[in-house]
Amino acid sequence: MLKKITHTLLTLVIFVLTTGMTFSAHYCGGNVKDVSFLSVTQSCCENPEGCCHDEAYTIKIENDFSISSYSFDFTQFEIVLPILIELIKVEDPIKAKVYSLRNTIPPPKIQTILSSLQTYLL
Repeated sequence: MLKKITHTLLTLVIFVLTTGMTFSAHYCGGNVKDVSFLSVTQSCCENPEGCCHDEAYTIKIENDFSISSYSFDFTQFEIVLPILIELIKVEDPIKAKVYSLRNTIPPPKIQTILSSLQTYLL
């Protein structure tokens, strides 16, 4: 459930950032007075005397997420593969120890009467 929610939120974030998001800010005297995401910001004074101005900001990722071609360098495996083979030691099954259970006593037999404990539905 948590994985689905995380995937949905990340998909939404990528969607918003790739399509772009614009917000506007109203500055009065160099200080931010109003920020709006879906509408135009409201002016703080009725007569703009040059101290107020509006700015619009757009947040958008310009990256292209599609892969046109990809090539893989297999020469690195030629170097690493012999080292990995040496690190992985395969034990010979013939030399492996075989444990014998011929002389051990079997566990005691436990009998349970399940028919007296169960309910049969007809």
